[in-house]
Amino acid sequence: MAEMRATEIQSEAKAPPGGTLIAVVMIAVAIVTAMYWIVWFLIPGGRAALATLPHDRAYISFENAFPAADGWMSFAALVAAIQILRGRSSAIMWMFIGGGAGIYLAGMDVLFDLENGVYRAIATNPGSVGAEMAINVATIGISLWVMWWAHKHRDWMCRG
Repeated sequence: MAEMRATEIQSEAKAPPGGTLIAVVMIAVAIVTAMYWIVWFLIPGGRAALATLPHDRAYISFENAFPAADGWMSFAALVAAIQILRGRSSAIMWMFIGGGAGIYLAGMDVLFDLENGVYRAIATNPGSVGAEMAINVATIGISLWVMWWAHKHRDWMCRG
């Protein structure tokens, strides 16, 4: 049995191409998500600035139900990012957890927005509705990208 040198083991732990980028994006997702809820709950006027339907009680109740699930998605993204940067195979599990949570959350959000005419409010509330659309597109896109990348590089992540 051949012995591996420390440099060979270290190079084996490095993420495949794009690993550092995807880790940075997942860290950014966790930070931006936390910032959103800090503004929503703690900054005076924050909820009014972010809300697409600021005077609709059902909408506010719906949005207020998201922090726990967003927290779980963000936690999974952060753990996945750290594990990728450390070269740990558990990154794949956390990438699928975070990506799956993102798709689920986006699905709920988009369906609510479609059923309640949120996107049609772009003419009267372009900033908040535009931000909502960007969040929806980014959540779906990043979630699919994370899961695609994890699947593509599963052999690297599932070694040993």
